Amino acid sequence: MRRFAIIWLVVLLAALAAALPTRAHAQEVRRAGTVRLDVGGRGPLELRPAQDTFTGEVLVVNDGREPLVVSRLAIRGGPTDERAASRLTTRLVDGTLPVTIAPGQARRAVVTWQPDRATRLRQLFAHLVVTTSDEATGEVAMGFRADMPTPLGPVGRHALSLLVLLPLLGAALVLVVRATGRRDDRTASVIAIASLASQTALAGWAYRTFVPDVSRLDGNDGLQLVERVVWIRALGAEIHLGADGTSIAALLALSLVGLLGLASERVVVRAASTHHVAYLALASAGAGALVAIDGLVLLVFVSSAVAMAAALVGGWGGQGRRLAATRLALVGGAAVVLVLVVVLALARSSDPTFLVDGTKAASTFDLVELSKVAFGAKAAKLFGGALVRVAFALVLVASVTLLGAFPLHGWVVPSLAEAESAGGALVSAVLPAVGSVLLLRVGCLVLPEGARWASGVVVALGAVSVVYGALGALAQTDLRKLAASATVAQAGFVLVGVGSLTPQGLAGAISMIATRALSSALFLFLAAAVEERARTRDVTRLSGVGAQMPSWGAAFAAATLAQCAVLGLGGSWGPVLALLGALPNYPPLALASALGLFLLACAHVLVFARIVFGTLDGDWEKSAALEPFGGRFPDLGGRESLAVAPLATALVLLGIWPSALVATTTGTVRDLTNVVSPPGLDPVVMLDETGRRGG
Repeated sequence: MRRFAIIWLVVLLAALAAALPTRAHAQEVRRAGTVRLDVGGRGPLELRPAQDTFTGEVLVVNDGREPLVVSRLAIRGGPTDERAASRLTTRLVDGTLPVTIAPGQARRAVVTWQPDRATRLRQLFAHLVVTTSDEATGEVAMGFRADMPTPLGPVGRHALSLLVLLPLLGAALVLVVRATGRRDDRTASVIAIASLASQTALAGWAYRTFVPDVSRLDGNDGLQLVERVVWIRALGAEIHLGADGTSIAALLALSLVGLLGLASERVVVRAASTHHVAYLALASAGAGALVAIDGLVLLVFVSSAVAMAAALVGGWGGQGRRLAATRLALVGGAAVVLVLVVVLALARSSDPTFLVDGTKAASTFDLVELSKVAFGAKAAKLFGGALVRVAFALVLVASVTLLGAFPLHGWVVPSLAEAESAGGALVSAVLPAVGSVLLLRVGCLVLPEGARWASGVVVALGAVSVVYGALGALAQTDLRKLAASATVAQAGFVLVGVGSLTPQGLAGAISMIATRALSSALFLFLAAAVEERARTRDVTRLSGVGAQMPSWGAAFAAATLAQCAVLGLGGSWGPVLALLGALPNYPPLALASALGLFLLACAHVLVFARIVFGTLDGDWEKSAALEPFGGRFPDLGGRESLAVAPLATALVLLGIWPSALVATTTGTVRDLTNVVSPPGLDPVVMLDETGRRGG
């Protein structure tokens, strides 16, 4: 027993001896003082306008019992970092660095932004980073923002969040009205149309104020209309929204399709209130996916879009709606799971960062922060393979699924064939747009090494999709299935453009997000109009009917020619730019895609010629459906023209004046090209006005 007591005494003395230096060292560390940044609240700091500048003050507080030495005040990353705008400075109010702060005291630091009159950046987000002798706390930061005034005031500052929330508010109001006992379909329809009209108007304002050539070199990572707020602090997640060339035109196109689809409905759908709720939720999810910069937020919107699209198809489609909705839900759900795996894997291997209010985060889901992480240098792994390659492969599969490209296109034909016209048009606009954003924003921006590694595969998939969709279109006699086959071919051109990794190809892929939404919606609206009159979508039965409907025939010409990318209409510029981008590096695949485009044009021209210039069957004069109209097909009515005319006009104008669309991609294409352009003897590099290298 005495021996054990001696042993325990020796162990205790050794433990105390080991602990004493550590405690003394801890005391030495804490003697440096404890730093805290104070802006009078949680943050971020709001820079206030003062003459031609924006200024804000931060208190550097010493909460410790010993003096604190402040050695550095800096804008995060310094003047060459794309997170910092030009003419942005910080300094101490009194004194110079280094400075010592006594216990319980504070020193004021001022952040100043002096934008010149020609500045392209209308908004500023950045971080002030403070380095002190507080080694235990390390560097601390405080986020700050500045906003130039807009005619819309607070609405302009929160334009993107309102674009997402307005349809949701409309859906909530529809549910409230229904819960209070007012179950008439007209009230629900008015509320839904009003909310979508507000969304479209705000999207138009955002498009009008968007500065096309803003890039990362201007600050804010090339984003505009930015909104950031901490969401889940423990996970390092933020509600981070921003618009760039990828999303700004698509936002307007998707909101316009959603509004016109619902406003043109002449037949009241069953359970209209529930239908409008699902429809509005899909419109909201589509807008949210286009502007989401945080990976978790993007995941929420992607999953919501898939769920609401399946609900619209399954709840209000035709006889085969259940099978179509099941297919869509299964493949869409698989895509969501793949996105979840990628987002979690990227966050796990991310670098520490600061949230918008200065909170330290050990990891991040922010896509622009993830784009700065050197995953390759870290040798990060996923499922035993290199993270950059495996993650890009998963993103590619998810994107191909949502785009509706070969070989994961099985949901496209049944969904567009069975969905009611407005819901089908919105589904065909939203899901491919989400797939395009995933491939561009996650695949190219965050995983450029993976994009370079798989570029040939991406272009090959695109070329096969174009040819497959074109051959499918040649074999179709159903108007809606023809539109679905065209959707597969158009998805192929998006892949061809992205896989080319060239400015022309990327610009073409981005342009197609908007133009394919417009052309597909117009075609589906016109198919629904003739189906309502003839009770059929069979092209062989509709021969010559266009001659009795001149307005319908003119709009159908615009729709078919835009679908098959005939020059002179808005749908042509995306495929043409994609082909030009792929031709230098992948000439055989580009030629195959061009052949597919020719076949797609043949399919649409043959259908158009038969319907408009074909011989009308004499039996139509005796049809009971046409009896109220004197045995003739009535032309487009007022509500139908309300939907058709704006879309047809937009496609014609974009064909004549493509800069209204293509120019909006300038800054974003420059940034993406600098990121994904493969190294070589003559790498593709964009320069700003001062000659600095981008990227």
